Amino acid sequence: MSKRNPTPLRTVRLRPRTEGLEARQLLTTQSTVLPLAPVTGHPTAQVSGTDPSGAHWTLKLYGPGTLNVVDAAGNAFSKATANTPDLINTITVGGSVTSQTRLIGTVTPAPNGDSHVYFQNLLVTPSGSQGRIDQGQVNNFRQQQLGIAAIDMPNFYMAHTSTTLPATTSPVHSTAQLAGYMNIPGGVINLRFGGVDATYTPTGGTPLNQSGKNNEFVINLGLPIIIGTSVIVNSVTTTAQANTTAGSPAFQDMATFLVSGRLNLFQANTINGATASGLVPSQFAAQTPPPNTTLSPGGTYVIAQGSAGGTGQIGDVRVGGNATNFTTLVDEYPITTTPTEGALDAKISNFFIGGETNNVLLVAPSGSRNVQFGLGMDNTRVNTLTIQNLKINRDMTNSEVTSTRVIQNLQIGGNVENSNIQAGYGQGLFEDAASPATSLFGSGTGAFFGSPPATISNHRLGVQSNQLEPFAMNGGLINGRIAGNIVNSIISASVDPNPSGLATSYVDTSGTFTNKNNPNFPFGAPSNLYLPRGQINLKFEGTVNNSGSLLLAPGAPTNAAFFARTVHIKKGPVIPPSVPYQPYVAPTVYHKGQTALTGVFKVDHVPANTAVLRRAQRAAAGKKA
Repeated sequence: MSKRNPTPLRTVRLRPRTEGLEARQLLTTQSTVLPLAPVTGHPTAQVSGTDPSGAHWTLKLYGPGTLNVVDAAGNAFSKATANTPDLINTITVGGSVTSQTRLIGTVTPAPNGDSHVYFQNLLVTPSGSQGRIDQGQVNNFRQQQLGIAAIDMPNFYMAHTSTTLPATTSPVHSTAQLAGYMNIPGGVINLRFGGVDATYTPTGGTPLNQSGKNNEFVINLGLPIIIGTSVIVNSVTTTAQANTTAGSPAFQDMATFLVSGRLNLFQANTINGATASGLVPSQFAAQTPPPNTTLSPGGTYVIAQGSAGGTGQIGDVRVGGNATNFTTLVDEYPITTTPTEGALDAKISNFFIGGETNNVLLVAPSGSRNVQFGLGMDNTRVNTLTIQNLKINRDMTNSEVTSTRVIQNLQIGGNVENSNIQAGYGQGLFEDAASPATSLFGSGTGAFFGSPPATISNHRLGVQSNQLEPFAMNGGLINGRIAGNIVNSIISASVDPNPSGLATSYVDTSGTFTNKNNPNFPFGAPSNLYLPRGQINLKFEGTVNNSGSLLLAPGAPTNAAFFARTVHIKKGPVIPPSVPYQPYVAPTVYHKGQTALTGVFKVDHVPANTAVLRRAQRAAAGKKA
């Protein structure tokens, strides 16, 4: 063969050939950073308008899709009406593709400085692509993308902008009217908006807390094709109205964030709610209401539910400031189905509140890793399978923590007053999340429907276990340190204070808690059942005074607070934990699991340039730049 004129090699065709691989989705194709990187090119659609406050707003859609914005009368905003003051009723995005479409909203403040723009509904229709005609087709690896990559509109607040009161039943809590609806069934990877304001009333309208009905803002986020969902808001404000009918609960104006699949992040600066007597949602009640009293769920709900694509999970819940009437639930199943106890994937990794807490509830049926409170733990309940780290900078007051298995590392920087901490207690946790709903408009028990969770001071008859919950289980463990006194509080591990059910209180077959001589089961009585593997290892530097505890048996020593088969107590000084709280250092320091996230507490607009940032920090510290 000549080197100058080589003979072409024949193509060798092998049989059988390798099959093509299935379609792949690269998990890093969409950044979780908010605000998003600058969008290049011209927007696909753009709509502008003016809020009645005088603030001028613009919504731009990038990537595939179309955009429509209308007022309460159904009139579309256009160039001709851009400077005419009007409220937004509905923002609609159609034809979006999850991996490519973004909705960006900006606001130019009014002359008086008001930068808030209000809208009532935001809809992203699942119309980005059509599915296969033949579902059994194997040579077409195209995947439907019916959601949106990101919505970034930080000064747009969800509110009831119509002058007429809500008249449609909410698709989540059937006892409420739908005051506002954000519906993205195809999912959104990153969602940032101002938040929800149930107290806003348009000119000529009636305040929601004067409607004589329950009202609900629903943020329904479906399962995106990749990554999961992140939600960042500035604030959520709910309210309530006293009921004039004797014995009936208050009317609640609530906000519900319902996320399918994994919620990577829920972050807010503040969560606000009504705390006046009689206005608090029923899931925060000290006792389960009698059967003849209607439950009244309310406040702010953050729920990660299971779906056909997987379980509900939460990576981070972060509230930088105060949190009031705030409920966080994780459910392995959709809230429309009756769950089964014992599932292991409904977890929350990190739960953090930097400010004051008032009526906070966390239900994590499959466990929680880090639960932290920056300014104390007040009027808070945590019900979970297990806790790795529970850190409280200051006092724990009027609160309860119940773990089915262990509390591995408990750190409290102040006193424990009128609070109870239990490990090794069965609770029926999935029932507390959403059971037993039978349809989208179902009703039942559990925190989702406004029933307080089972605690050592609020027993109930379990729907599935048919046992008095919480009930002692072997293997409870508490390791911890307390830098203060223990007052009218019980800390126990795998101890049943009423194993026979014949003590001074009981729950009858209807689940009604009945008071006799003592409203709770007594610890320290001779009849207590100490399971063999219950253990408490604790160091604290204060004293114990349980003279006013309703959980302590008559005749028991008033300095008794720790109950387990094995109790190791060491007295001595304790260094409080160092959970961050306001004012936060700018830029915010994240742990490793959050290094990709921005949209931080109170400092969304810190200069990105390092030199400018350093000058700003020096100026804030009163130093010469």
